Amino acid sequence: MTTAAEATDKDFERMTQMLTGFFVTQIAGAVATYSIADHLAKGPATAEQISTIEGIDPIAAFRLLRACASLGLVTSNGKTFSATPLLGTLRANVPGSLHSLAIAWSAPGHWLPWGRFLDSVRTGESRTVSALGANIWDYYAQKPEEGATFTHAMHGFTSGIAQEVAQVVDTSTAKVAVDIGGASGTLVHSLLMANSQLHGIVLDLPDVVPSATAAAVAIGLAERSRALAGDFFTHVPQGDIYLLKHILHDWDDAEAVRILQGCRDAMRPGGRVVVIENLLGEIGEPGIAPLIDLNMMVLLTGRERTLAEFCGLLKDAGLRFSKSTPIRPPIAVIEAVAA
Repeated sequence: MTTAAEATDKDFERMTQMLTGFFVTQIAGAVATYSIADHLAKGPATAEQISTIEGIDPIAAFRLLRACASLGLVTSNGKTFSATPLLGTLRANVPGSLHSLAIAWSAPGHWLPWGRFLDSVRTGESRTVSALGANIWDYYAQKPEEGATFTHAMHGFTSGIAQEVAQVVDTSTAKVAVDIGGASGTLVHSLLMANSQLHGIVLDLPDVVPSATAAAVAIGLAERSRALAGDFFTHVPQGDIYLLKHILHDWDDAEAVRILQGCRDAMRPGGRVVVIENLLGEIGEPGIAPLIDLNMMVLLTGRERTLAEFCGLLKDAGLRFSKSTPIRPPIAVIEAVAA
């Protein structure tokens, strides 16, 4: 019989860092909220200078920046603070920006359900209704400012992988691409930019549609892209390519199959479904996917899945898996055609 090895000082130090994880989430949210990355992108600044611009307490600003230095977000010569490349991920308008995601994940919509994580583990059920009084999508509709931040967070995250997806997905024979739950349309717009003959439809909830319309106008795609308000469980427009980026992981297996079946039924002959999702690897493999899996459990009915599990969903929906292309780990582009 073997016994567990004794914990070392390094183990205690590492666990202490883990236990302060929720501190770090709020620090990143504050850094994003007060535009610290954008201010320091212009050059070094003192805590007093940033506090004056943002209207925050100067001593608190210094303490925040000192903590940021310990996390590798900034450096300091004792007087001024300078940005590191890591801080650059929290700039507001850079490709792949995590600025709005930091705000969204530190805001009540995500924060309060996670405060009931023990209940979620005990029951295996989402905690959004008990914590927020509504499911997450209805909550965002009731809190439009927070909902807009989450939509912008999805735009920022998607912008970091959109070009890679556009390079992977062949649109040469397609006429219409439908972005299911596409938020501001970042993904389908990337495909339209790569193929001047392609038209796009963004299907999402009514409160999200204006952002997709505005985004298409801003990049000169208004004539080839339209936003459609609707429920992808009840109606999906006709198309040749159906894009589902981080949609299926929001839902349980039965709901995911319903979404895929809706795309299958509306698909034109020769059409494809393109699923962009995190893939779970082997147990113990480092990565964010198992953590996002728990986030889906707390907030929604969904989960992260292995490639084999996605293939099972596709088969149940009357689709045939054709290929999977890894892009930014753990994300893969999974393609399927009608069975």
